[in-house]
Amino acid sequence: MATYSTVSNQVAALKELYTGSDDYMKDLVYKKNPFLALVPKNEAPGGFSGKYIPVPLVYGAPQGRSATFSNAQNNQTAPALSSFFVYRVSNYEIVTITNELLEATKDDAGAFVDEAKLNMDTGFRNISNDLALDLYKNGSGNRGQYSAISTGVITLSSASSVVNFEVGMALVSFSISGSTYTQSTGAAIGYIIAVNRSAGTITVSATAGGSAGTPTNWSTSFPYLGVQGDVAFGTISATTSYLKISGLAAWLPSTAPSSGDSFWGVDRSADVTRLAGVRFDGSSESIEEALIDAASLVNREGGMPDMCFMNFTSYAALEKSLGSKVQYVDVKHDEADIAFKAINVHSPYGPIAVVADRNCPAQTAYLLQMDTWKLRSLGKAPHILTYGLEGLEGLRVGNADALEIRIGYYANLICNAPGWNAVVTLSS
Repeated sequence: MATYSTVSNQVAALKELYTGSDDYMKDLVYKKNPFLALVPKNEAPGGFSGKYIPVPLVYGAPQGRSATFSNAQNNQTAPALSSFFVYRVSNYEIVTITNELLEATKDDAGAFVDEAKLNMDTGFRNISNDLALDLYKNGSGNRGQYSAISTGVITLSSASSVVNFEVGMALVSFSISGSTYTQSTGAAIGYIIAVNRSAGTITVSATAGGSAGTPTNWSTSFPYLGVQGDVAFGTISATTSYLKISGLAAWLPSTAPSSGDSFWGVDRSADVTRLAGVRFDGSSESIEEALIDAASLVNREGGMPDMCFMNFTSYAALEKSLGSKVQYVDVKHDEADIAFKAINVHSPYGPIAVVADRNCPAQTAYLLQMDTWKLRSLGKAPHILTYGLEGLEGLRVGNADALEIRIGYYANLICNAPGWNAVVTLSS
């Protein structure tokens, strides 16, 4: 059982860096994660209070109109109304600081902060990068798919998904059949010991701290990879079973939902555009043409997309194709002193700022009306978790001479008008 520790002067000194200042949000959380930085947020302490957040949406006008009075009267219907009941999910990053460091810097809080800052900074970056990735995913915990494995060397199906993996990750291998998620037989874990970002491969060991080797029963029959503890196995019949944030791929699925869909309690097949967004296949067009055509469809539905996110490969292809016609603009965060370089693309309802984001899947663009989105959380996402006391609190580790600090968040992404947004398949 964990034992509560008193808050030492040294540990409390970290509060000035990670709770008393917003600089850590700019430098550690937002800097390389544009969509996470720019998506509107409600991070008040009560920003996601209660069991869930209801997100009501009128997707059909009431009927009862006709040039003939009796027909108007007899054919009345109520407005078509649905409500997404969105639950919070939790995520944690643990940072451990040895007691020897505490003792060695007992009389010098500044020295402690200097030594401990590296651990804290990297902890914040890790959970922030995970959050930024989740904002593009569907909530299942799937980080990527592999096409081959040999002596622990995994070839990813999409080389660009290598950005989703880090040395030290403990992975599970699983299959997806419809809504059923099945872990590899024996539930073996693969520990990443190397990442080749140029080749799009990762190398795993079957044991923690071991050498390259294929974990028991890992094969392309279980071709999906997730971090241990991120994936809920079994038949996932409802969004509430997912352990991760329901990101853009959940709200704007690339395949239109069919009858029986259950997304936060709503069967979106009743109106797949207004309830699940616009889908546009622009793979046979240039990227600029695809964005303009997709924006026209969203405009037709009443949406006014103002931002577009794609990965660096697609962004570079767009930049090259525009040549001398390219127009750049700085997109600034409303609160944090940070900006991202964007390319302006014109649509029927005005310019759209296109931003490169490493977390966006390959050959995919998300065309978004940003004021329809909100990342809601209990406090900042992420922040240092406290238990019962004000300020920064550390916990003594029960089986080690060390102090544990927990970083985390309780949050989810919501959209109040999916039909004013689009997912676009790109040619490159």
